[in-house]
Amino acid sequence: MNKRFLLFVFFAFSAGLNPQLSAQSATDQTAAQRMSRYNVVWNSPSKDCTGVMPIGNGDLAAGVYAIEDDDLYLLLGKNDALSFSGGNYKTGRLRVSLKPNPFAAGKPFRQTLDLPTASISIEADGVKLRIWADANHPIYHVEIDSSHDLDVSARPEFWKRFTGWGGLDDGPPDVQLPREDDLLWYYTVGNRSFYSFPMKDEKLVPSEQVVPDLYRFNTFGNLVECPGLKADQMALAGRGRRFDLRIHTYQQQTPDIKVWVKAIEELAAKPVDLAKDWKGHCQWWNNFWDRGWIITSDRTVPAEQREQFNGETNAKAVREEKDGAALVAQSYNFFRFAMGAQSRGRFQVRFNGGTFSQQYHFETRTQAAADGIIKYHPGFARVSEHLWLTDPDYRAWGGRFTAQNQRLMYWPLLMSGDFDLMKPFFDHYWNVLEIRKIVTKKHFGHDGIFYRDNTDPVTGCAGLPPKTKPGAKYEGDYHDYYFTCGLEAVAMMADYVFYTGDTKFRDERLVPFAREIFKFYDQHYLRDDRGKLRIDPGQALETWWITVNSAPDVAGLRFGLDQILALKAGTAEDQANWKRLRGEMPEVPMQTFVGRQAIAPAQEWERQGNGENAEIYPMFPFRCYGLALGTKDIAEWTMENRTAKDTFGGKCWTQDQIGWVLAGNVREAAEGLVRRFRVSSNALRFPIYGSEITDGIPDWDHFGSGSIALQRMLVQEGNGKIYLLPAWPAEWDVDFKLHLSGGAVLTGIVKDGTLT
Repeated sequence: MNKRFLLFVFFAFSAGLNPQLSAQSATDQTAAQRMSRYNVVWNSPSKDCTGVMPIGNGDLAAGVYAIEDDDLYLLLGKNDALSFSGGNYKTGRLRVSLKPNPFAAGKPFRQTLDLPTASISIEADGVKLRIWADANHPIYHVEIDSSHDLDVSARPEFWKRFTGWGGLDDGPPDVQLPREDDLLWYYTVGNRSFYSFPMKDEKLVPSEQVVPDLYRFNTFGNLVECPGLKADQMALAGRGRRFDLRIHTYQQQTPDIKVWVKAIEELAAKPVDLAKDWKGHCQWWNNFWDRGWIITSDRTVPAEQREQFNGETNAKAVREEKDGAALVAQSYNFFRFAMGAQSRGRFQVRFNGGTFSQQYHFETRTQAAADGIIKYHPGFARVSEHLWLTDPDYRAWGGRFTAQNQRLMYWPLLMSGDFDLMKPFFDHYWNVLEIRKIVTKKHFGHDGIFYRDNTDPVTGCAGLPPKTKPGAKYEGDYHDYYFTCGLEAVAMMADYVFYTGDTKFRDERLVPFAREIFKFYDQHYLRDDRGKLRIDPGQALETWWITVNSAPDVAGLRFGLDQILALKAGTAEDQANWKRLRGEMPEVPMQTFVGRQAIAPAQEWERQGNGENAEIYPMFPFRCYGLALGTKDIAEWTMENRTAKDTFGGKCWTQDQIGWVLAGNVREAAEGLVRRFRVSSNALRFPIYGSEITDGIPDWDHFGSGSIALQRMLVQEGNGKIYLLPAWPAEWDVDFKLHLSGGAVLTGIVKDGTLT
């Protein structure tokens, strides 16, 4: 996939930079030196379970918290620990007690999330702990190194399980088995499953030969062992100075618990070489951090305040660090860590917490507001008059995968070079392709496939649209004809091929997937009197209902067809069909404000039901307009006149900053990103989790959207050209490494206005 590019250093919108090029390497720092500046440090233990720090190895993840005058806890998660309804349960919680207690109030304490090694270190009253999830093995380590003898004990803690929407799980509770030398406990779904429920309206029960039931008899849990500790009263206990607690976590679908027990015992019996495994773990993360980075700082901030971070959230839930540019960079690089720590399992990361979903609290101003929260979210438990604590399995919006949110976490992985982490996202759509064919044929009576915005990993379906005939009227609702996610999956798959040159993926995944997506639009919709496709009934995201030729779908078809034709992919018949369909595409709908053209949400529409900007989709993700495409004027006027301006204050899934970047507006892009990443939470101590008000915390789409914008502030591509620094503030220094299409890798430094 080699491509030739023209490189433009774009100063028209970055005034003040001096383009003095040199042969100097982009950076002389190691990965550890680059990333350690973004570590999160606490100088006191936490007050309760809301003081979590994250660790993960891509599949396993844990929220770690040390409580003052109490113990160390690990709330353990696993990517495929699915409940009967598809929710992502925790595999358990481990409590580690140390005596004398190093977490006693007033004793010296320092806890650090070390990004270079993806580990947590704690130094407290002569005791050192290192907690990490091995990047190469399904095991957590809790290393203890004390200057004096300690009494150490470890035991699991249990809670009543809740379903993804907050209702009680009426299944069996967690079970701990009596053991002689270790701890072992598990949860099993049993003979229950949500498998057929999404299809009940069609009276279609999916065949296990087409798509497997991922829920029934799902079993997961943990085995904890530690040289030097012995089992005693369902706990491990012992005395000494050095220990390595090893937590093995395993998942398997089996109706026979003995099968699961044998499998996790075999897993735990594998030899552990702590020094060697730590070295291999650090090497994996060093390689990860070397793939790419963005390090930036505002040089107008006094030197002593640059890159100075407060590791604590505050009551106002606003990060107040002086160096806003550095705050943006910390958020970007932490998001990369979070994706590396949870995107190597079977399923894509859930936007509403991923495997790092945590217990947290709401502090409410009035009892009425509190009552409203408890009524809407039955998973909350009342702790005090103004404090509401969720159960460990709670997840805002349940266990569904919502494409509007999910997509934002995976687009940044292209430019950061994290191609391997994209596999679960693509698998989510690919694994249900055959059942989608069956559903589409039965529901609409023709070939092809459609996906609605809300999906699950079994049927790819969360409800079915009405059977409105093309051109006929319908009432309209949030997701009725919201099919855009299939087009966006095609666009991301095509970009993946352009970036990686992976021809096997092109031929075996992209082509058959795109063939079915395009076939749906081709066969489902009628043509107008000019022979152009008329997408009616349609919908523009969740916002514009009862539309004709919605901008996202028209742009998605035009862009996706252009991409796959440019790849010269598929058979001769495919190419002929796609060229014909491309010729039948209507233009992206436009509207006029004060004599200037801007993108319209649709050609026609009747009602508005949400706060998304369908007008931005033809700029991103479907690159039909923008600075790099020679249509800056249309992009900027679209942003000036967009439907919803700074919804949620520009946080969560909103993509205002992406739009401003593609329009080349430096001020709006930079100020918007700083404002976005100042958003914190008063529900958790950790400052880089976003806000709980919209999509729960951690809110990963919040960080994904901002990461997309930041990358494109530095580099944009269009029409065979690379635009360098198209929307970069003159006062921000930066050191970066980004990946581009054609296998290109671009590194550079802007220092004191000089580009290297």
